[in-house]
Amino acid sequence: MRLRRWPVALFTAALLLGGSGLSSAAAADDFSTEGPLWYLDAMRIPAIHDAGINGEGVTVAVFDGALNADIPTLQDADIEVRPIDGCPDPLATSAVEASKHGTSATSLIVGNGTSASGTGPVGLAPGSRVLYYGVLQESCEVKSIAAALDDAVAQGADIVSMSGGYGRLADELSEGTVDSVAAALRAGVMIVTALPNSDSTSIPELMTVNGVVNVAAVDGAAQPATQRDGSGLTNADVDVVAPGIDVAGLGWDGTWGMSAWSGTSASTPVVAGLLALAKDKWPDASSSQLLQSLIRNTGSEPHELEWSSSLGHGVVNATRLIAEDPTQYPDENPLFKEDQSPSSDEVYAAPDPTEVPVPSPGGEPSAVPWLIGGGAVVVIAIVVVAAVVSRKKRVGGRRDV
Repeated sequence: MRLRRWPVALFTAALLLGGSGLSSAAAADDFSTEGPLWYLDAMRIPAIHDAGINGEGVTVAVFDGALNADIPTLQDADIEVRPIDGCPDPLATSAVEASKHGTSATSLIVGNGTSASGTGPVGLAPGSRVLYYGVLQESCEVKSIAAALDDAVAQGADIVSMSGGYGRLADELSEGTVDSVAAALRAGVMIVTALPNSDSTSIPELMTVNGVVNVAAVDGAAQPATQRDGSGLTNADVDVVAPGIDVAGLGWDGTWGMSAWSGTSASTPVVAGLLALAKDKWPDASSSQLLQSLIRNTGSEPHELEWSSSLGHGVVNATRLIAEDPTQYPDENPLFKEDQSPSSDEVYAAPDPTEVPVPSPGGEPSAVPWLIGGGAVVVIAIVVVAAVVSRKKRVGGRRDV
């Protein structure tokens, strides 16, 4: 659902200016000089955590590669690794290069603020439960994503966070994946996925699937990522943008101390974590209403729904997302487009009564979220196949960030 599209140049100008319109002279703060944890102050996450909102009671399914769950950053966090047929054990290696991506993405959701070098990534939703699926390892088949989605639904996931994705050609989207996405959306699961970066050559598996949140990255001045030649990076499927350039990660310098990383793989768990906070705050809101709130409460103040190919509906705003009651919005997923599958009717239409099984007895916004003198904030969330033997590891969420 695209209600209105701004020309890219006009939308970018609006991002750089504060107030209620383009005439305001307020400028955006640049948080990028504050180090890899800049996203915390930019989104005012400590204040949200101090208010007791940390994602407790919310389950996030993370789809990624290998994972090192033994590092200090993840101690005491609630992480359960789920096995998937045809995929290797994501805990089988602790090699830095192999597991830095999945470990960094997970740390942006439930990291406890420590690392091997002292300070480390702070997760957006440290109180949430993580179901971890290593389905983006190279040896996994694309059908593993559908299996993981099915298992995530069965295990009670509220949010799926998929940083990156199984590369494919435009005509290779499997029907099984579409069906599993439809089933997950029908069950009330919010799916957050990363868009391609400037060096991507293939299409992530979920990018052109209807109803999912497609995420791009911005820096500490709320500027979107660019191509390698410096030109603007645009995408017809972008829904929101979030902090994802030079944010806290692990392994990117060859150690398990904190280092910076960039890309949509980083901004995606930020959005997933933000949705976990919103669900914690507003447990009675439906997933569709939470998604409505996500795209309507971008920028620094209320505005009509807007969209551009560089910023989607705008920079996510943690403060407004937490403050605004989502139940005021329509209970309809706002992220469906006519030329993509599954259709809204295929997901949400009431089933034919004859097909219902009988249970057996007993059985782009007007302004950036961070402004000089402004009170707004930005902010920013994953599952798989029938459980055989699941491993549960405690790993950590410090709440006094």
